[in-house]
Formats: sequence, C-alpha cells, structure tokens
Amino acid sequence: MTDSREPLVLPALRAEMGDWIYYISFMTMSSIAARISVVDDIHTSKSLKEWLQRMLTDNANKIADYLLRQDQRLFNALVVGTYGGKPNWHEISVKGNGRFVDVPEHATGAMGFLELRGNETLFAIDGQHRVMGIKKALENGGELADEKVCTIFVKGVTAGNREKDPTGFQRTRRLFSTLNRYAKPVQKRDIIALDEDDVVAIVTRRLLEEHPLLIDKVDMGASKAMKPGDDANLTTILAVYDVMDSVLCDRRRGWTEYKRWRPPESDVESFYRHACKFWDRLCRQFPPLKELRGSAPRDKVARQYRSARGGHLIFRPIGLLLVARVVADLRAVMDTSEVEAVRAIGRMPTELSEAPWVGLLWDDINRRMLTAKENQKVARRLLFNALGGDLTRYPYKTTIEALRAEYAGILKRDVKTVCLPRYRAR
Repeated sequence: MTDSREPLVLPALRAEMGDWIYYISFMTMSSIAARISVVDDIHTSKSLKEWLQRMLTDNANKIADYLLRQDQRLFNALVVGTYGGKPNWHEISVKGNGRFVDVPEHATGAMGFLELRGNETLFAIDGQHRVMGIKKALENGGELADEKVCTIFVKGVTAGNREKDPTGFQRTRRLFSTLNRYAKPVQKRDIIALDEDDVVAIVTRRLLEEHPLLIDKVDMGASKAMKPGDDANLTTILAVYDVMDSVLCDRRRGWTEYKRWRPPESDVESFYRHACKFWDRLCRQFPPLKELRGSAPRDKVARQYRSARGGHLIFRPIGLLLVARVVADLRAVMDTSEVEAVRAIGRMPTELSEAPWVGLLWDDINRRMLTAKENQKVARRLLFNALGGDLTRYPYKTTIEALRAEYAGILKRDVKTVCLPRYRAR
C-alpha cells in the first residue's frame, strides 16, 4: 500500500519500551480499511501467505458479523508497522500552562500529534484478523466508518524491503512472533464466567448461583478434571458448561452460530428452566445426587461417591458428560422425551469398578479414569445401544458388530468373548 494518500494527523502519546519507540493513537475504521494492509508485509513465503490469507478470510467474516451485530463492540489495540514516507511527531508542551501544577518527568514529550504524510506503508503486525474484519464490515458502507479503534504505531520493515534493511525486517518479524507467542489465550473458564452472548455460558453461571445441587459444589479451576482429593464438589465448571451444551443444544438452529449472539431474554429464561428441570430429573433418578443437593459443602458428601476405588460414574466429569450426551442423543435420534431418557439412563450400572465401565472408563489396577477420546466414544455408543438406541442413525452411523469389535479392542479381549450390555426397563 504505497500509493500517495491524504495526510492524516492523529492525536497520540509517545512512549518507549525496550528499544522500541511507539505511538498510541486511534484511527477511524474507514482509515484502517483504506490504509492498513495485511499478509504480504510480514511473510515472504508464498505458501505462508496463502495459508495466512485463508485463515484471515475465515475469521474476517466472524469479526465482521460481530461489528455489524454487536452494539457493545470494542477492540483492543492494533499494532501497526510504518515503513517509508516521512511520519512526523509534533510534540505538545504543557510546561508553563497554569492548569498544570506539576508535570511529571516521565510525561515530558509524551503528548502530541503523529502526522502521516500518506506515502508511507502501514501494515498490521498484530491484529490482522481485526483489520480484515473491519474491511469486510465496510464493504457495503454503513455507520461503522467513523468509529475509532486504538492503534499503536511502530517503525517496521516490510517483506518487500527486507534486502534494504535486513536488521529492521528481522526486528519486525520478531515483534510479530513475540506479540503472538506471549499473548495468552482467554481460557474457556473465563469465557464461561464473562460471556454475555453465549446462552450456555449465561445459563451455566446462573445455575452455579441458584441451583441447590451446584451452589458452592462446582470446582472453578481451569481443568475439566477433578483435583485429587476433592471431596466437596460434584464436578467442574467446564464439565457443567459441556453438559449444558449437550442438553440445551437445538440442532435445528445451527447451534454453534446461535451461541454467538445473545437471544431474547424470554429464550434465555426458557433455556434456564430447561436446565433446572434436567438437573432436578437427575436428582430424582440418582439418590446420591439428591443427597448432595440437600447437603452443605462442609458435609463433604462427594467423598462417599468418588474415591480411589472408583465410585459413582456421575461424580466424575467424564461420566456426567456421558450421561448428558446420551440423554441428548436419545431425544434427538430416537425422539424420546427427556423425562423418558433420564429414566432410561437410571437403569445403567453406576459403579465405575463394575462392568461395563471397568476397563473402559476406569482402570481398576492403577485406580484412575481412562480419558482417551476413543474410550469416551465407545462408552457413548455402548450406553446408547444398551438403552435401545439405533446405532445406524446419525451421529453414530455404525453397527452393533463394529461396536463390539471396538469394545473388545479397548478391553484387549477376543471379540467372541465380549457381550454388549442391554438395560431393560424394570
């Protein structure tokens, strides 16, 4: 992007960190779309450029949707490299101004205006997805053009000029990799705690605050697994979210996309009522859950049902999620009501040290859960089939013979010696 454009004068703060001098300012979205380029100015490899272009295009549509549909939109700062031209810094002096009693030393020379002449190249070092999303959102004009986004300017060297200034290009690439390497992704637990659009996150938070089975009985750590020795909590916040994601999922809506935007409050309330009924039904069907619901955390009821000997399937996150998924499958695949599905689940064995869970989800020798995805997949198919589910239908699309072979493989037994369980109505 080297063609000459109109000069742009931006209010800015000048600061230093390490051996970088940078300028903090803002640009309108229309200026960002018109002036800041992506992809070509960081990578020299054609294949890397093509891969990054595909990745950016995929994310740009989501970001554009966010900008166009979310009234409470906000971006963090873009880091923009400048190359060529003659950007100019115009300092504003506040010394002698009677409104300031004392200007701290570190603020001297920090305030002013950054003048971009229009003939420099601006390229995104950090924030390429956001720049592409802005461009996409403005393709058809709209009211976003004058909205402002924070920008941090640094002096960089583009890929096309690497031979002229190899050291400068190396610094630019290092900055690009450093910003991406040390930018810590938001943990799923934090998204659950903060997301105001995802209806599953909204319902999960409310359950933790209001449902007696879950109040102060859910581990808030960043792992889905239970901490060793936890004798007070039923499960983890990540497991509760995943359980609710399965139970509340409406496959007719395009569920992943549906969760990106907050639904009407009437729908949120409807989802919450459904969630409460699910947990209440589990409590009625499984006495240990009913006991936990009526207890205080200090009673440490969970220690009776989760121990080194295994314990109750539902007191393990994997087991709880298995139950939720099979309930959801019975509803969606077999057109079974949730009441009937939970009642059917109640017919399964719940002790991990017994068949069919021992060797499949529980290692009786090493006294630990077996968490491999293959084990979880077979457990889900096995329980669904045991309760009368049709394995030939979506999402399973398999056969009883194939399931028996998979189950035998996990148990390391001859397939002829393996029988699939059936849990008939009592």
